[in-house]
Amino acid sequence: MSSVASCVRQVLDESDVALSALVGGFLNLSAYAKKIRPEVARRTRRDVSVGTIVVALCRYEIDSRKRAPLTPKVRVESIAARSGLTEVTFAKSPANRSRLRALLERGEFSDAEVLTVTSGMKEISLIIPAGLKAAVLKVFKGETPALVVENLAGLTVRFPAKYLTTPNTIFALLRPLALARINIVEVVSTYTELTVVVAQKDLQAAFAVLSRLPTI
Repeated sequence: MSSVASCVRQVLDESDVALSALVGGFLNLSAYAKKIRPEVARRTRRDVSVGTIVVALCRYEIDSRKRAPLTPKVRVESIAARSGLTEVTFAKSPANRSRLRALLERGEFSDAEVLTVTSGMKEISLIIPAGLKAAVLKVFKGETPALVVENLAGLTVRFPAKYLTTPNTIFALLRPLALARINIVEVVSTYTELTVVVAQKDLQAAFAVLSRLPTI
């Protein structure tokens, strides 16, 4: 059986909005305690008073002041936008891995300004300039793509290497897009870069959102 305090923390940690309000000091503890009381009772398997939950919330609020912020302030170096991208996905198989190796040896791909390859457990996904789509399909001739999405755009955010050890760095960069209800098609990252792929129609709005991030 879990304690009331641990269950309250679990419920809070599952809600970004409530946790941010608690840390910010503007969460109505009594009202929130009444709201989560049924869930806390379910998890603890016993009746729990609102007052007990409020006490747990107060203790968590005090402890949270000693912790690193949920959303760190990440200062970015630059933001670059690229239009006219296409995503092509194939099933992962020995034959398709061989085709991928052959594809990457071609000059137009090694010189491409944008080329991301993600090899998952079951799929191989490529994000390429739209002009290279025909070449991809030619190399993978006879293999039906699992997915082809056109009219995409990419936004690449560069940030200092020091953020590699900062918890929630990626969350801090993606959160503004989520709050703006901008659909993210793909996310690709490297050591100091995060590329967000969106529909071409969302590029302007996404760029405006990311441009409000603090810069170095």
